Amino acid sequence: MRIAYFTESLPPLTDGVSHTLAQLRKSLISEGHDFIFFSPFIPEPDGWDGKVFEIVSVPFPLYTKYRVSLPALHDIKCRLDSFQPDLVHICSPFLLGMAAYDYARSVGIPAVASYHTRFVSYLKYYGFAWFEPYGWGYLRWFYNQSDRNFVPSMTTIEELRCKGFRNLALWERGVDTTCFSPGFANQNLRKRWSPDGSPIAIFIGRLVREKDIEVLIKAYRILKEKRVDFKLVFVGEGSMRDEIARNIPDAVMEGFLEGSELSCAYASADIFVFPSTTESFGNVVLEAAASGLPSVVAAEGGVVNLVRDGETGFITRPKDAEDYANKMEILLTNDLLRYSFSARAVEHASRKNWYHVNRALFENYEELISGPKNFVDSLYPKSVIL
Repeated sequence: MRIAYFTESLPPLTDGVSHTLAQLRKSLISEGHDFIFFSPFIPEPDGWDGKVFEIVSVPFPLYTKYRVSLPALHDIKCRLDSFQPDLVHICSPFLLGMAAYDYARSVGIPAVASYHTRFVSYLKYYGFAWFEPYGWGYLRWFYNQSDRNFVPSMTTIEELRCKGFRNLALWERGVDTTCFSPGFANQNLRKRWSPDGSPIAIFIGRLVREKDIEVLIKAYRILKEKRVDFKLVFVGEGSMRDEIARNIPDAVMEGFLEGSELSCAYASADIFVFPSTTESFGNVVLEAAASGLPSVVAAEGGVVNLVRDGETGFITRPKDAEDYANKMEILLTNDLLRYSFSARAVEHASRKNWYHVNRALFENYEELISGPKNFVDSLYPKSVIL
């Protein structure tokens, strides 16, 4: 197959979308498929050389590390005519994605899309809750033009179906257990974080409001009032960094980590804390599980599908700091329970490998390329990995 991808997230940008597409590139190569990416980001040449067509872009005002594409339609068409794709896959619901739809229609090939980020869920954190109905209306219009919409979790599929989205299929995410494993635990790092040996809770992700970090700050205060002894570590950067440091003076602020340092950070903690209610999937929760960490998450968004409540972690009421603190306390103060959850988390994550996840995606591509099908989205489409 020859697949053209349209995305506004690729390495060196570090987020869940760029990570997913980097793993997808590996699968494309291993299965012998040809591909090209259209993106404002150009990764390092290793494995990407000649496979990315750079799109003119401008910084996104709220997050300047992200970019908004300003596609030159003639240049894109010329490159696509030369590449002759069998299918286009749209990863961005904005101008770049519209250009992909236009090309696919003009040459009569399938156009699929993947839903990665719950953009509309972010609006209320910045004073734009009133705009949510319009945001959902636009996204529904955009995605319902697609021959198939790939969604990373069953919870998110249900949310989109209730909002009128069609042609929904599951494209989960995997985890590389050669990069995330309990074997990366570093005792020297643990001693630096927690010199007295108290348990370590870790948050890994962007330090921004839509991650509901305020819930974690409140839970921390509740636990300190109850004299629960633990250390809280934050890995990541973002606009809330200074606010976190002010409210949790003894927090360990590690900043942005990647590669082996990130692997060690996960494996050197005891529990993973992630109160976000805005995730379509939650890659970090799966990486934490592979690293042997029980997670405490909220009962909203894609993270619900990654934690077995009472087995590999706890699912709390959304934005309920009291409930969140209670579940943290159980894991922080019960070593035997924590070890049991840890073993189950590793076992659960071991079944989520990228080969099977992306093989299911390719089977969907093949079905669409081979001819028109009467695809009706359901809770268990062909792409579900059980």
